[in-house]
Amino acid sequence: KQWYQRRVRGFFLPTLIIKKLKVKNSLVLCQFMYTLYIAAQFYPKWGTLIPAAFILGLGAAPMWSAKCTYLSQMGTYAGRMKGVNPEILINRFFGIFFMLFQTWGIWGNIVSVTVLKPEEEFNMTQDEINLMCGANYIVPKADDDESDSESTSGPSKTQIYTLAGIYLCFAVIGPLLIFFFLDPLSNYGEDERREQEGKSGIQLLMATFSHFINNKYQMLITPLTIWSGIEQGWFGASFTVAYIKCPIGIQYIGYFIIVYASADAFCSVTFGYLLKKIGRVPVFTMAAVLNLVVIFILLEWTPTTHSYLYLFAVMWGMADAVWQTQINAFYGVIFVGNEEPAFANYRLWESIGFLAAYLLSNNLQLKVFMYLMVAWLLASYIGYTVIEVLERKRTGSCSVYACTGGVVAPKEQEEK
Repeated sequence: KQWYQRRVRGFFLPTLIIKKLKVKNSLVLCQFMYTLYIAAQFYPKWGTLIPAAFILGLGAAPMWSAKCTYLSQMGTYAGRMKGVNPEILINRFFGIFFMLFQTWGIWGNIVSVTVLKPEEEFNMTQDEINLMCGANYIVPKADDDESDSESTSGPSKTQIYTLAGIYLCFAVIGPLLIFFFLDPLSNYGEDERREQEGKSGIQLLMATFSHFINNKYQMLITPLTIWSGIEQGWFGASFTVAYIKCPIGIQYIGYFIIVYASADAFCSVTFGYLLKKIGRVPVFTMAAVLNLVVIFILLEWTPTTHSYLYLFAVMWGMADAVWQTQINAFYGVIFVGNEEPAFANYRLWESIGFLAAYLLSNNLQLKVFMYLMVAWLLASYIGYTVIEVLERKRTGSCSVYACTGGVVAPKEQEEK
């Protein structure tokens, strides 16, 4: 329920908040909004969690949009200063960011495993696993959840307070580091750019809607943006439950997320160099193939050994590294001059993907959900391919990033 709160709220705030506070201040304020939800874990009641989740949702979309805007503008600025294609630096900046970001799964789960020290023993027969787990998994009804919770003992209050306290310290340190050490974009021409735009807050808000309605590239990339939310939500809500908790035991989830996040972090930065060598289309194709291979194998087989499951976690992390870094970078390249409405759309549609993943996983047999995922991924890839074809026709040649032809000027964006 907290996921629904945080993903539904804040869709239309990014352009307004970034306009008023500018990028750096938006990052600081919105990160502090996360701390309230973590602090609510010290007294986890409806009266504390729901308002805190609401506030977190209000801050999530502006924070991520501000981050994308900062990286895109810095990449463009650095490219112009160095006399190189800004697309190269935008991809590199996003790769480095997501390499560091994806380590959340490493540090966060090392902390949780160390503090909670799960010792639950788990035993199921092979027949029970085949019948109840994997692609046949269905989320238990409320009555089943209550009976399960009564039969298992959760972490102690001391463990919960220790865990929440550690996370809260990091949540406070993060925005303070940004406030004191991050250069504002005003040092690199943000004020001049905004004066030239001359748009009011309402105009910026309308630009977010207009960007989706009037920009065919945005419409074509939207299904793939939704997919990036679906695939993350599926791993967090379905894979960890149906393929780890159900057949093996909840105590192993943290270890799998560490492996997944490690692969994600490593590939986030290395795939940027791979993309420079072979182009964007092969890298996007590789990610789609990895997702499809994992889905089709898991549709027919429920592994009961750790080694194979770790392999699938690595494969999914590799694919996620492509979607997270390269879709963000793709937005920064094809929507130059329109970063704020473009990345506001990105957060909106990715959030809808998260929401869809959690809703469908809770209301459908997992096998049905996974078939729907296959259909959506194929449709998303077609939409992305159309953009690449249109760009190749527009430019008449391919760049090192496979048919982007470099940076698209703002005036050209309006024509799209």
